[in-house]
Amino acid sequence: MTQICHVISGYYRTDARVFQRQCKSLKKNGFEVIVLTNDGEPEEIIDGIPFYSCKKVYNSRIMTLFFATKQFYPKAKMIDADVYQLHSPELLPLGMKLKRLGKKVVYDAHEHMPMHILEKEWLPKPFRFLFSKFFKLYMDYILPKFDFTITPHSHVLADLKTKVKNIELIANFPLVKKSTNFSFEEYTNRDNRICYTGTVYPYSNQKLLAYALKSINNLKYDIAGYIDVDLLNELESIIPHSKLKFHGRLSFNKLPEFYNNSTIGYVLYDYKLNLGYKLGSYGTNKIFEYMEEGLPFICTDYILWKEICDNYHCGIYVPPGDKQKLEEALSFLTENKEEAYKMGQNGRQAVKDVFNWSSEESKYIKVFDSI
Repeated sequence: MTQICHVISGYYRTDARVFQRQCKSLKKNGFEVIVLTNDGEPEEIIDGIPFYSCKKVYNSRIMTLFFATKQFYPKAKMIDADVYQLHSPELLPLGMKLKRLGKKVVYDAHEHMPMHILEKEWLPKPFRFLFSKFFKLYMDYILPKFDFTITPHSHVLADLKTKVKNIELIANFPLVKKSTNFSFEEYTNRDNRICYTGTVYPYSNQKLLAYALKSINNLKYDIAGYIDVDLLNELESIIPHSKLKFHGRLSFNKLPEFYNNSTIGYVLYDYKLNLGYKLGSYGTNKIFEYMEEGLPFICTDYILWKEICDNYHCGIYVPPGDKQKLEEALSFLTENKEEAYKMGQNGRQAVKDVFNWSSEESKYIKVFDSI
């Protein structure tokens, strides 16, 4: 049996893409799966998959970036898997060391790292440009030496496919669950609640939503995920406590209950180079999770997301930073319940028919069959 080790740095160990989709799909298809992480949590077995932890754990992200290979290599060598899938750019040097041991290596490009570097505000601008250029050259040199590269981003695929022979787009489409259908009456009986799940990024237009909510009566906001304390304090200074509830990070199993108490999903990002600027990406879980749960949603007017909204009539897109357009979208979805319910049901059907993990799973498994 082929043994595959997922090496995670900087992601939660039961990450939706890495663990819930990829690891479980590999195990279901007859592969032996191991996860190696540096999150400092104890070693354990989750859903039949063993988790190993690095002995050396750095509290600083900067230290991890510079010493990831030193941190991971001893345990990775001890595990002695046939294939290693790497999930962070600081693990690229580790991949080269594993290749020298005769191992197969797959890299999952979760981000367009050269573009991501250009948007790191804590780096002085001249350093951003130089570091970005260096990293682009480094990736162009090292990735062709690996056995396969995958990515959830169309713009990353377009950028790398001229340099990397073996590359595949694996989108973050949802795992279709046997969830219970809810009626229009059940939907209208819910309190008006807009929700956001996952990491609350600085570019996710949270304050814009907070100010827009002040003009919308009887609409509350629920956040489930990690949020910076300063940003949470800012939101609480704008929105009355009765309209804002922060749930913290919820487990994968508790998310359906969270969604069952919501009426609208929210994912309004800025135009970011790392997300393809105005193109957008299929790497964002939120939009597809909202669709799967039957929620109409408000999203950025990215080209890819506009196509989904227009073709399936399941959400409303607005330009980031446009408070008036956001208020109009919020008002429409709260005042036109029949249309909002219909949009949510359209999204659910689109996930069942098109945007589901089963279609991506087959492509993902073929990657490992090919190597």
